[in-house]
Amino acid sequence: MKRATRIERLVDYYEDFAPDYVSTWKDIQHYEKPVRAFLREAVAEGARVLDAGCGPGHLTRDLPPSVEVVGFDIAEGMLEIAREKRPHGAYHRHDYHLPIPRSWGRFDVALALGTLEFCDDLPLVLKNLAGAMRPGGRLLVSIVERRPNVRLHERHARPLSDAELTGVKMYLYTFAEQTDAILASGLLPRSYRLHPGWRHTEYDVDVLYALWDLEVSRGGR
Repeated sequence: MKRATRIERLVDYYEDFAPDYVSTWKDIQHYEKPVRAFLREAVAEGARVLDAGCGPGHLTRDLPPSVEVVGFDIAEGMLEIAREKRPHGAYHRHDYHLPIPRSWGRFDVALALGTLEFCDDLPLVLKNLAGAMRPGGRLLVSIVERRPNVRLHERHARPLSDAELTGVKMYLYTFAEQTDAILASGLLPRSYRLHPGWRHTEYDVDVLYALWDLEVSRGGR
């Protein structure tokens, strides 16, 4: 299935899901605590923060008013909620497989969390995110890690839900594939940890996130 068709199916799904997203996922996702810790450390007063695949903006909506948040998502329903919850933020419809528009400016911090499940070209997407950052900028990203000893991790891509998302796949990357993509995009790893991502009986998969704290080279941009 072509990428554009997959994205449109995801848009339809998340448009319907938007009002219930936070209440549904808060009990089955397990990465919010390290995200909060990263934001406390990395986001200074007056910083510019890019929230990639922001959904309803729940991870960045409570940042101080002095912080400029720019979020993007493929689903307009998600963006409407994000705008309502943080009216002074800026939220755009955009696909991370495409370059980040230069008109949005450059960022000190970026998040890409709970969204790269649908990334079919990790080097491309990381390069796009890196291109939006200022030198020395920090990124926290979650990548679904493919591990040979975990159930249903045998393949790089697997169907997510034949009932809800026919034809849409989730993409899993080995540690080596992740590090190659990170270095190819000009990013430098600061830390890595394997962390429970989410477990949903409907999708019948155990998602393990590689949480990467990455930095843009100060001399490369």
